[in-house]
Amino acid sequence: MAEDNHDTVYCDIQMPVAQGRDLLVLVNALRESKAHPSLDKVFEHMQHELSTSIDIIENPPSWGPWCQ
Repeated sequence: MAEDNHDTVYCDIQMPVAQGRDLLVLVNALRESKAHPSLDKVFEHMQHELSTSIDIIENPPSWGPWCQ
């Protein structure tokens, strides 16, 4: 991703877990297709963010504010 904060786009989207899984499948397919090589790092970051978020919902850690 770009290092210059003046040339960086941020996107924070919330969705239900089912939609997150669907989006992860789509991002995986797009990345594997190699049809958009300039977006490979973006797809990689999206895969990481989606996978981590889904994992936290499905396997909540034993620490943090949701453990009250």
